[in-house]
Order: sequence, then C-alpha cells, then structure tokens
Amino acid sequence: MLVKTRGVILKEIKFRDQSKICPVFTEHFGKISVILKGVRNPKNKLSGVFSTGNMVELVIYKKQNRDLHLVSDALLLQSPMSARPDMERFTTIYQLIETLKQVTGSEEPHPVLFRFLAATIEELCKPERDYQLVLAWFLIRLVTVLGFEPELEQCVISGEPLIPAAEAMAPDENLYFLFDPGGIAFAGPSALIRSEKRALPALSFRLLRWLSRQNIDALPDIRIPEEHPRRLCELLQDYCAVHIDHNPPVRNRRIISQIRPDNT
Repeated sequence: MLVKTRGVILKEIKFRDQSKICPVFTEHFGKISVILKGVRNPKNKLSGVFSTGNMVELVIYKKQNRDLHLVSDALLLQSPMSARPDMERFTTIYQLIETLKQVTGSEEPHPVLFRFLAATIEELCKPERDYQLVLAWFLIRLVTVLGFEPELEQCVISGEPLIPAAEAMAPDENLYFLFDPGGIAFAGPSALIRSEKRALPALSFRLLRWLSRQNIDALPDIRIPEEHPRRLCELLQDYCAVHIDHNPPVRNRRIISQIRPDNT
C-alpha cells in the first residue's frame, strides 16, 4: 500500500554500495524503518534529504508484517542541522534524537507527541534561541504523553500546595524531584522517601512549571540563566529512562558533556 506521512529521521545506516536504511519516527505509524535504494549516489534526487534530525514528507510502500518499507519519494521539510553552525543546537538535536530512539516503540503511533516534536524541530531551526529551553519544553510534554506526568502543583508526599511556598523561596533554595512517585516534594517530606530524587532549585522548579503551561512560541520572551534549562533537560531525560524499558544512555550523555560549548 502506497502511503504518505511526515517523519523525523532518527539514524542513517549504510546498506550495500549505494543504499541506506533509516529508522524514522512518523506522524501516522510511529517508529518504522525505511530503505532508500541508491540514495548515497550524489546524483540521486533524495541525496541529503534523509539526514539525521531532518523532518521529511515521505511516500512509502508500506506492507503488513514487514519490518522494512521502501521509500518511493520524499520532500525535505525542515533541516535543523543545515542551519548556521551552532554547537549548542547540535548537542540539543543529538539529545532529542537519542531520547526519541529510547522511548518510541516500533509502529506505535503517537500523533500528539509528533505534533509537539514538529513544533520543536521548527523552533530548533531558528537562530539565536535557547535550544536547551526548547528541549525542556518538549521533554515535559513527552513524559506527559507517555503517561508519567510529574506532579507540579502540590507536594507529592504531604499534599501541601507548592506554588505559594516556591514563590517565597530564594532562587537557589532546593525543592526535590522524586522519580517515584513522580513529582516535586518539599525538603522535609522528601527525606522520608528512599527512591531516586534530585535537588531542584526553586527557580528551576518555577521554570519547569511555566514550561508545562506555555505554548512554544512564548519561549523567546523568557530570559533565564542557562544552567536552569540544562538542569531540567538532564533531569527529565533521566526521569524518562527510569520509566521505560531501556537503560539510561550513559555513554551518550558523556559525549554530549564533552562537546558542549562551555567544555571546549
């Protein structure tokens, strides 16, 4: 059956002399693998279209009970890696793709998640953005769509409202993010829990809650020290990892930390 859908390229795998295989997270079919015959020939019209991180519209011959589907045609929609070189953008896209590869199962459609992903890719194509802030915006929606949205309104242990107390706290005064049950707790009650938890400065918490309630087009209006979006990205990636059947990609995290601009 010939079908059309949008998708984000998760990986490129060389196949034989001129072809390649790509896992793609698609709008209508979830994660599938496609084969592009002869695409590594520079004269092929699809050469360069199926690069990791690209958003494409693709036409495929999709067959039931097959793990590999042949691409008939494709159109490049967005290419965040082809924009002006930016190391922070590169590392953010790498984090995004690695997270998607972990949490998406084969042929499990997530149309709502794809809509958030499409908005994120579009924002990552723009210059002079806080790319880690964009990723944090996506990750809080990812965990919500996957069914383990953290509690951000009241302490997950005591039930006490978080907002009045958090707004009165100094920016570097800590709350705690508990992985199980997922959500925020005050320092006192969190001491009773033995499951994994992370200290979270009050300002980082307020940012997390703000991100959970805002459209992506509000992000350029906020100015906040870069360590807070970065902290949220690391926290939410780890939170994802403990709620799925995969182990955290420790090696990949080390690579990211080594290539960040502030480590060069």
